[in-house]
Amino acid sequence: MKHGQRILLALLFLVYFTIVYLVMWQTGISCVFLHFWGIPCPGCGMTRALCALLRLDFVGALKYNPLIFCMPYVFAYIFLDFKNRKVHNIIIKVIGILALVNWICNIFKILV
Repeated sequence: MKHGQRILLALLFLVYFTIVYLVMWQTGISCVFLHFWGIPCPGCGMTRALCALLRLDFVGALKYNPLIFCMPYVFAYIFLDFKNRKVHNIIIKVIGILALVNWICNIFKILV
């Protein structure tokens, strides 16, 4: 992916999430997934975790969504061109598995 394409992708992400956030804020819906299906989405708690990190509350961020600590790497993977892509692909797969396990645990907490 060329540099210009990465910048465009980053801008599209930013615009998309800004629009989604504004719509959710105006409607009072905290999570569309939770609102319609009654179970938390895989990213539930990310915003609260980011706010906790900005307050340097690392334990709070971990409680809200432990995957917040993986997000810088995920964004770097998307927007940067790593030389050894094979190793990074494995790391992204591990993060994906962790996200799935975290999501199952969050659903279990709601159901129990």
